[in-house]
Amino acid sequence: MAIKTIILDFDGTIADTRKSIILSIQSSLAEAEMQPADEEQIKAYIGLPLKDILKKIADIPDDATMEKLVAIYRKRYNEIAENCVKLFPNVMRVLDELYQKGITITVASSKGRGALLLLLDKLGVRDYMTLILGEQDIHHKKPAPDMALLIMEETNSKPDETLVIGDTIYDIAMGHGAHCLTCGVKYGYNSTAQLKSEQPDYLIDNFSELLEIVN
Repeated sequence: MAIKTIILDFDGTIADTRKSIILSIQSSLAEAEMQPADEEQIKAYIGLPLKDILKKIADIPDDATMEKLVAIYRKRYNEIAENCVKLFPNVMRVLDELYQKGITITVASSKGRGALLLLLDKLGVRDYMTLILGEQDIHHKKPAPDMALLIMEETNSKPDETLVIGDTIYDIAMGHGAHCLTCGVKYGYNSTAQLKSEQPDYLIDNFSELLEIVN
């Protein structure tokens, strides 16, 4: 069956946000006077919701401390990301071609909705998207299948005509949980070996290879 809907991750899939996330977390921990985290610690958990990342890398004693840290991060991220987030090669061209083909393009991200919409606008790709979900839009977040299930419901799409595309095992697990087709991108934040461990239907080196899958 032909692919009619694609569900895109944002960080590490269509946009290179590694530097912005790492700098924002390190800056937030410093402002909150908490133990610092190095780049490798943070990088290992990119793809999870923000609170889950912070739980993995920091000793957070209570909910109040977590909420304070998240608030600091939101402010810092919007300041930092504007100048250092960019699209990966061929993303703009491929999104335009998919859009012209009539394929429904959606986003399912663990990023906060405000920052997500801001960056999609800044990068000039928001108009291609039929539906955009950030972490506040769903209760059970990646790797749970809920985002993909909601997108299929909202777009009237079937699992075997829906392709989930992401750079982490959390994206692939979400797609499998919703019984969608899955595609891992090898240029993002998880290694090829990690992606293969989740057995995606496709693995690509460059975003342009999506056109071959869809065709």
